[in-house]
Amino acid sequence: MTAFAQRWGFAPESVLLTQALTHRSAAPHPHSNERLEFLGDALLSAYVARILMDALPDAAEGTLTLARASVVDRETQADVAQSLGLPELLRLDPGGQKMGLAQQTRLLSGAYEAVVGALYLECGEYAAFAFVQTTLAEPLQLVLQNPAAKHPKSRLQEALQAQGRKKPEYRQLVSETETDSVSVEVLCEEQLLGMGTGRALRAAERAAAEEALLQLTAS
Repeated sequence: MTAFAQRWGFAPESVLLTQALTHRSAAPHPHSNERLEFLGDALLSAYVARILMDALPDAAEGTLTLARASVVDRETQADVAQSLGLPELLRLDPGGQKMGLAQQTRLLSGAYEAVVGALYLECGEYAAFAFVQTTLAEPLQLVLQNPAAKHPKSRLQEALQAQGRKKPEYRQLVSETETDSVSVEVLCEEQLLGMGTGRALRAAERAAAEEALLQLTAS
């Protein structure tokens, strides 16, 4: 926590940062991160809109709207939260820790938004904007290349829904040997759609979704 605080400009013992990383299961309202998440969500939308308007001066409102939706997508935010090491910093009750809640998309996305809100309140708008611009640099670059692009997991879910099928299910595969990578399979109604490997769970899920999309397109 101290290293994260120092990296992004928080005070070493920042109360706001601690709150931003506290799930409601570990602290009652108003001491959880829900209010900071509310603020961060609004700030993210405004900051990403500003970045896209500057980067795409000739883009129409509809194109900008699609691009922003892709960048503030929960899956995208959760990927960024994972890369920042937020799952290891989140405060959950013992039950939530055992259930692996720290890897859930909704929780990770919310924590990322809460950190944005906390940074804005503690360090000001410039620091919060710089944090968003830096941490979302990769998804922003991708969306600038293709403003209508969406996260592979979101695209896969939409493709399956269009076929009248259930949401995809991601299952982590257990390796019999020690490895630095994680392997995941994605299924729909017990049908294997794809498999993926990555350095972290969410990276493996993304790879599995991409393979599943290729399979659906080819079929």
